[in-house]
Amino acid sequence: MVAKERRLMKTDCRAEHPVTTFFISDLHLSASRPDKLELFQRFCAGPARRAKAVYLLGDLFEHFWVGNDDRAPGVAATMDALRACCQRNGEVYVMRGNRELMLDEGFARLTGCKLLGDETVVNIDGQQVLLMHGDLLCAKDVSYLLFRKFMETPLIRRLYLCFPYWLRAGLSHGLRPLTKKSAMKKSPFVLDVDQRAVESVMAKHKVAELIHGHTHRPGFHHFELDGRPARRIVLGDWYATPPLALVCRDGKKELTPVEECVANH
Repeated sequence: MVAKERRLMKTDCRAEHPVTTFFISDLHLSASRPDKLELFQRFCAGPARRAKAVYLLGDLFEHFWVGNDDRAPGVAATMDALRACCQRNGEVYVMRGNRELMLDEGFARLTGCKLLGDETVVNIDGQQVLLMHGDLLCAKDVSYLLFRKFMETPLIRRLYLCFPYWLRAGLSHGLRPLTKKSAMKKSPFVLDVDQRAVESVMAKHKVAELIHGHTHRPGFHHFELDGRPARRIVLGDWYATPPLALVCRDGKKELTPVEECVANH
């Protein structure tokens, strides 16, 4: 039985602590949520600039990313905020989410962010930690995994990116209600991560801690892996009130309201 511990704690995020590392995911930014766009801009202009590192673990935008010429409302302001942040802090990392399967190194060149692989191990305060978006851990969601595999076929990817912008944007706009309808038909059991998949990928990378998003179920999950303590940390989404960041400092990791981090900067 996997023991679940959920914590929401106040954390001092002031700029005089440049050893702070932030993890956020599932922002789903769009022009229809101007408050979230504004909060992200404030985060990039404040605590993110002074952080030791910032990790954006997928689903930065609400819509499906159509390519580096994406002109959806809210994209330009977000890119500008990231670019300005990276000019001050070169340790801003971005990972693809299920909304950004077409994201590539072009995005990194446009913003200054560093692009991470789907399974990336980093050193956080002396500990090896595996980072993922989380969608690949949902082993029971077979239809989505097949869709992702199809979209990542090199030929399909090349064909898609060769389409004119208006066609790619139209496909993205049409896919959103279809995927939303499909998700509503699936049970929470199917949409959540599979513990066996979690343990398998952690064992492959020889780590005792995994950080991911995607499920919109923030919390800390403790279990045993090969007879040793292990932990899975799930990041929050920005639909929730309040949006959360995982704040790492002095060997401690705490889920903290983003507003608090910005206000205490």
